[in-house]
Parts: sequence; structure tokens; C-alpha cells
Amino acid sequence: MRNFILTLMGAAAIAALTIPANADHGEAPIEGIVQNFFELEKPVAAPDTPVVSKDEGPITLDRFRGKFVVLNFWATWCGPCLRELPSLSRLNERFAGDDFAVVLISQDRGGFKQTDRFLKKMAKAEDEERRITDDFAVTFIDEKLKYSRAIGVRSLPTTILIGPDGNEFGRLTGSAEWDEPEAVALIEFYREHAKNLPAVDPAEEKPVESKPAESGAVIEEKPASEAKAGSCASKSASTAG
Repeated sequence: MRNFILTLMGAAAIAALTIPANADHGEAPIEGIVQNFFELEKPVAAPDTPVVSKDEGPITLDRFRGKFVVLNFWATWCGPCLRELPSLSRLNERFAGDDFAVVLISQDRGGFKQTDRFLKKMAKAEDEERRITDDFAVTFIDEKLKYSRAIGVRSLPTTILIGPDGNEFGRLTGSAEWDEPEAVALIEFYREHAKNLPAVDPAEEKPVESKPAESGAVIEEKPASEAKAGSCASKSASTAG
């Protein structure tokens, strides 16, 4: 009997070693409003290409290590981007803490003068559904779209989920209501199981390329009131090559 028990214990130990690293985190709840979320087979390290901060000039996003980051690419001329900002603000209120951050990467050529004007206006919106909270997100400018190209963003808005270790889990191209139950469940899933996801093989690190959302794109920069629903073509897509 003793030998039989030891044999079973040995078999169990071997089985545990052969289980894939991500087997215990189950299936990501990709449905409903986030049904077009693209989950990577293995997490990919976010690039260390600098973005421009308002007070410190060029920096890398390494400063967010240790935080779960909702990284949103947007522009003031992109109507779908502006429509989803209030939901990102409410999402930040829900998860606010030292281990969570909403980060906005703007493709606006006018820099902070342009983005600040829009964000301040939205913070004073009379309609609560269209209002954002002051300083709900850390905002950067993507100068010459270097970061967008490095990370493979081709249309706006694009939202990328990045774990505390700086690795991308996946992305959603196109707008979404980020405080809706399906989106919240997706973020909670990755926050809970981030440490169980497969580690990045440095030899496999390369940017993931976003595909423009099927609902339409705007190639030329236009006022937000003229932008089509769905998504806007990123300048990194229209000027690449």
C-alpha cells in the first residue's frame, strides 16, 4: 500500500510539471462589448520607445512596472476616441489604486496644448455620461508616432492591456464602453491571473500589429464632430512606409 501511495504521488508530481503555465487561468471572458479583443498566445514585452510627458520630456513606460495598465491610444480629432473617454474615466474610479493606471497616448500634432483643452472641456460637460474626472489618466504625446509604430497601432482608438511586468496581454481595436460588465470582467480576469500567464521569451519579442476596426476609418484629420463611428486610421498607418 505504501509503495502504491508513493507511486501515485510521483505521478501527480510529474503531471503537475507538464501542465502548461497558463492552464490554471482558464479562458479569458472575451464576449459582448469586448468580443473583438485580441488575446496574445504569449504575452509580449511592450517596447521601450520613449513618449513625451508634460513635465519631464521623453520617458519610457517602464515607470509603470508593478501596475496593471490600460493603455489607450487616442486623438482629439477621433470621434470614437472621445466617446469612450468617459467610460475609461469611470473605469479608473472603479479600480483606482497604487496597482492600476489608465494611460492615454495621444497622436495629436498640437501636443499638450491641444489635448489639455479637450480634456478640460470634457471634465466640465453638463451631461454626466460624457463627463470625465480631472486627471483620471496619465497623458503622454506620441511624438512623430514612434511609439505607435513600435507597438503596432494602426487605428484609433486602440486599447492595450499591460501587466505589472510590462508585458502585453492583448488589445482591442475600436471603441468600447470600458465600465460595462463584460469589459470589467476582462480586466479583472487579467489582473487576477497576470502572474500565471506564460513568461516572455526575449527572442520572440516583437510588436503586435493592430488591424483597423471594420466599422470604418478616417484617414484625414477631422474635427470630432465629423469623425465616423467605430475607429479612425492612425497616422502611423497612413504615413508608414
